[in-house]
Amino acid sequence: MTYQSRGRSIFEVVLAICFVAFLVGFITVLCIGNYFRAKRAQERQRQRREAKQAAAASAGGGSNMDGRGMHGSKGGVDYEAPVLPQAGGAPGRLL
Repeated sequence: MTYQSRGRSIFEVVLAICFVAFLVGFITVLCIGNYFRAKRAQERQRQRREAKQAAAASAGGGSNMDGRGMHGSKGGVDYEAPVLPQAGGAPGRLL
């Protein structure tokens, strides 16, 4: 079944194709623009992080950026996961 058999003129077909092409192009431009915006933001964030690390290193390391974790412990393990209690109720019941 062709478009002509449904009563559509060639103008309507061309108009529909142009509309779809416009939508696809518009969404593509938005996606590409968003990609480059995010890439610039990532680069700015990297530069800020490097500047902060350099400032912390030159100031004697008084910052939390020295890799010792959130609480400043110097041990090998910074965090131990909590152990959940065993459920003693009916099978399939969560806690």
